Amino acid sequence: MIGPSGSSTEFGWNTSMEEPAGPDGRHRKVSPVSSVLKATRILHSFNAVTPCQSLRQIATRTGIPRTTAHGLCVALVQAEMLEPVPGRGYRLGPAFIGLGGQVIERVGLLDAAKDVGKRFVRFGQVEAHLAQLVGGWIVYLDRTSSLWSLPTDVHMGSRVLAHTTDCGRAALAALAPEEAWRRVAVACEAEYRPVPERQALETDLAEVRRRGFATAPVQRSGRASVGAAITNRAAVPVGGVSISAPVDAMRRREVSDELVKDLLLVATTIGRRLPHLME
Repeated sequence: MIGPSGSSTEFGWNTSMEEPAGPDGRHRKVSPVSSVLKATRILHSFNAVTPCQSLRQIATRTGIPRTTAHGLCVALVQAEMLEPVPGRGYRLGPAFIGLGGQVIERVGLLDAAKDVGKRFVRFGQVEAHLAQLVGGWIVYLDRTSSLWSLPTDVHMGSRVLAHTTDCGRAALAALAPEEAWRRVAVACEAEYRPVPERQALETDLAEVRRRGFATAPVQRSGRASVGAAITNRAAVPVGGVSISAPVDAMRRREVSDELVKDLLLVATTIGRRLPHLME
């Protein structure tokens, strides 16, 4: 419900915003649509690398004036989309647990992938990751590993630019080139990250499409990984699955061939298990 001043009162919090005073000393109202867009920019500025930000960091990363950013953060805290961290600033709030859970359940990846990741556990020091494609990002949903205690740079629930991961590149390669480029550009701009050179990106995705899987450079932990796209019954990519193993193991042809074969089988199996209603 919109109150008489133009502020939302349905949930008991005020979203009426003002920009800082201009040269004439006057404060100007910000339209509700403008406020929503700025609020989404604030939410998108949080990621796995910067899960907590001060007000100064938020204003710098989003380009939103500090006074306006503060008002938006207060409203987002009231909506439980942000929560304050004493002495540090803000982080994403509990509202996203329920919202994100609805999206994950609707897509059905977790249910479709139940138990199939265990196929990789028979190999020592191998781990598998399940991720969902969301726009130009990959969101990691699950991890399966052998009995070894494995170091990892991947955290469940983290959102990463799709073109920087093997399973993300595989998923992007399953899209039309124009759509893949659009998603990558939008995601990079949202995170204020450099947009990759278009021809290089499209060449890479074309090679991934030709092979049927993507490979990633050696990670800091001395591991190599391979990723494959998960597509639904309409051949639309909804996510990806990746496996990583020690570089020495991946260099052994019999091991890498077997892992890639299993990877493609798992990705296909998950895709076939997805709900019919997905589009």
